[in-house]
Amino acid sequence: MPAAPAFSLDGLLADCTAALSAADPAAAVQALLERALQDPEALAAALAQDLDRPGVHPLVRTDTLTVAHVVSAPGSRSPIHNHCMWGVIGIYAGQEDNHLYRRGAQGLVHEGVRSLRRGDVFRMPEALIHAVENPLSEPNRGLHIYGGDLIDRPGRSLWDPDTVAEGPYSFDRVLEYTARLGR
Repeated sequence: MPAAPAFSLDGLLADCTAALSAADPAAAVQALLERALQDPEALAAALAQDLDRPGVHPLVRTDTLTVAHVVSAPGSRSPIHNHCMWGVIGIYAGQEDNHLYRRGAQGLVHEGVRSLRRGDVFRMPEALIHAVENPLSEPNRGLHIYGGDLIDRPGRSLWDPDTVAEGPYSFDRVLEYTARLGR
């Protein structure tokens, strides 16, 4: 049996772009990310320039695809937000807790938490509403892949952490709210 080819970040990014033409792009991207996470050390080595820099580091950003290396600081929590597009998250170090919500008659309803640890992949539907938390005392690291422009997607919402009022999404407000929500 031949050895599996060595991990290539450029290859993964090209494969994600090609997956957009699949009948189910999210499922195709999920399979790609699951394969990439079989060698988390190779993935970490390919992303080494951003390993200790919390934030969203886009590797590909177009109207149809965003691939971002996301590093969450210890104890950080994002505000509640939606994406209005499918997304696939793969964790290669640490833990990411996704607090899941749905719209209810009286506002948002908390539906539970989906915890992701090293090697886990989570495929998010277009209508997902969530907040992301790193409950550990070490950074969380993963690849987040979306079927659109993560930073400038029309129609996205952000919920104010104090009032839980829904408002238009703004990446600058996400950063502001995340700084306030950190422990």
